[in-house]
Amino acid sequence: MAAIGRMACSISHDMRHSLTAVYANAELLERHDRCASARADLLLEIQEAVLVMTERLDLLLQFGSGGRSNTLISERVSLVVEKAIAAVKLHPDGRNVSVRVAEFPPAKAVMDVRNLESAIYNLLLNACQAATNSTRVPEVEVHLAEVDEQICVTISDNGPGIPTSVRRTLFDPFVTAGKPNGTGLGLTLARRTAEEHGGSVCLERSNRERTVFTLSLTKNRSLSFEDLKSGRAGFETYSNGSVNCS
Repeated sequence: MAAIGRMACSISHDMRHSLTAVYANAELLERHDRCASARADLLLEIQEAVLVMTERLDLLLQFGSGGRSNTLISERVSLVVEKAIAAVKLHPDGRNVSVRVAEFPPAKAVMDVRNLESAIYNLLLNACQAATNSTRVPEVEVHLAEVDEQICVTISDNGPGIPTSVRRTLFDPFVTAGKPNGTGLGLTLARRTAEEHGGSVCLERSNRERTVFTLSLTKNRSLSFEDLKSGRAGFETYSNGSVNCS
């Protein structure tokens, strides 16, 4: 309850901050002494504030829904990854980050497209935010691998790394790592979505050079969704929740 209370206070503070920015900029837009470029900047700030508020609300709604609610379809995982990359490039924290992608295999899986895209987007956004804190040119790399019945999406960044103090609780709700405005729900929801698809999300490694996360899922279309949720997918998992996709 204490964690929920802290989260509610944080969300309330952040929402008020964003709404204040929207209100102030809207008032400035009414003034006729603003040039076109200044008005464009004010409008962009309003759009960014609304985007941030929408993302926070979406995370809270997804967290409160308790699980999958969308139809499962067979789709290429690469298409979902590409849509997530395109979306994160529109985010203020992703615009100035180089996102490098390897050639994606045409692997298909039965999936909840919306939730899986959201999970990958959250991992990408975290990576972009970490990369912007790098002393080097911010860079994120995305790889997609297919091994037997497993598909793995690996996302790495060249940020400063995740503090050791939060690594054990990194996937717990409301835990953030160096993000004062974060909800602490992105990784929690990413892992839950991966588990609903017969996989997991794990932190492969993190140091001052590179941080690597891997999201795995199963592509076995013969498995029912209940089998996927319970993890009876028949692939090898490790004590840290990772799947061998090397």
